[in-house]
Amino acid sequence: MSKKAKTEVDEKSAVIIKDAVLAKNNKKLTDLEQSIKDALERKHKIIVESKLYIYEQLSELYGGAEGQALLDAVTAEHTLIGKLTASGMTYEQIGELADDTDNSSDDDETVGQTSFFGDFTHKD
Repeated sequence: MSKKAKTEVDEKSAVIIKDAVLAKNNKKLTDLEQSIKDALERKHKIIVESKLYIYEQLSELYGGAEGQALLDAVTAEHTLIGKLTASGMTYEQIGELADDTDNSSDDDETVGQTSFFGDFTHKD
């Protein structure tokens, strides 16, 4: 084989090897991108499930309130807590106000109440 023919064969082999490496790397990148997409979809699903769980817990805490009624109740309590902390109360002191730990009231609706507000069921 002549020197020129050998050089041409070597160059073609180098091109084939480079193409194979590039194809392999492109496949790796495509696989990684798909893995990332799948992971982000799983992350989104977990976030949605967590938000729904929190919503259900808040709804239960606020007497089954849902939608705008729940939003109004949480907003009112948040506003009240903000005013109390602005006046110098600590969260511990606010918690003591919210908890009926001395059971001085015989009213069943307030025993164990963790909110400043009563029943927030939506009434039309």
